[in-house]
Amino acid sequence: MSLKTVLAPVLGNEADTAVLNAACALAKLHGAHIFVAHIHRDPREVLVPQIGIGMSASMIETIIEQAENAANGSRVASLAAFDRWREANNLLVVEKPTDTDGVSVSFETLVGEPATVVSRRARMVDVICVVAPADSDGGDAMTIAEAAMLQSGKATLVVPHDVTMPAITGIAVGWNASKEAAAAVAHAMPLLETADKVLVMSGIDDDLTEEQLGTFVESLLWHGVKATAKTFDVSSGSISGRLQAEAREAGAQLLVLGAYSHSRLRESIFGGVTDDILTAARIPVLMAH
Repeated sequence: MSLKTVLAPVLGNEADTAVLNAACALAKLHGAHIFVAHIHRDPREVLVPQIGIGMSASMIETIIEQAENAANGSRVASLAAFDRWREANNLLVVEKPTDTDGVSVSFETLVGEPATVVSRRARMVDVICVVAPADSDGGDAMTIAEAAMLQSGKATLVVPHDVTMPAITGIAVGWNASKEAAAAVAHAMPLLETADKVLVMSGIDDDLTEEQLGTFVESLLWHGVKATAKTFDVSSGSISGRLQAEAREAGAQLLVLGAYSHSRLRESIFGGVTDDILTAARIPVLMAH
């Protein structure tokens, strides 16, 4: 099993660099192809319903033209960042599947409502890379991240703005026995199988016993995963901060989590971590719903 296709949605802003570098680091593990996709809304679909009555046709066209110029400008910025990144990493541009060894890349433009175009495109790749949205990124960055996690059915790698994606030798798993956590682990299996060490972190209570945790760790061992377990108190402190701190202390370069799991108390605890991770990630996190 391997990861062979990666989607990197970009918006033409400073966050593009973090997304591209993370996608490259992930793709190098299995010689994957990276689909870099510039995302922008159709200005006519956005503006026409909002333009006030009484405006002349020429005024309306001027407003739309300005919006289209802005959208084209962001695409040009994304393409320029793509070219610089591709040349710096000596990546081959490939438009169709080939037997080429190593990482290959391509660039495309997706026009429409970001959640819709990203979720549809993401269903046709193995993993999606997004940056942890910052306040300065605007609403589309959060929209894309949530669409990737909730509507794609695939794994989403969330990377912090200011953290360089390192080589992945150690992985931490936040395990709460939910179907979302199980999905995240299944999607991460190609990475777990090749990691030097995997730490499973979990809170123990009536919903998840030591014996059940042991059974899960054994399920990883059947895949040849070098897994060990560590428990923590789920009732104290920030779960998001605790998971990331424990992962870094264990020498992990990646944290694997289920996204937005809410049906039980345990799931609501871990589900609350999702928004914290999206806005304050300090380590790359692979999530699935």
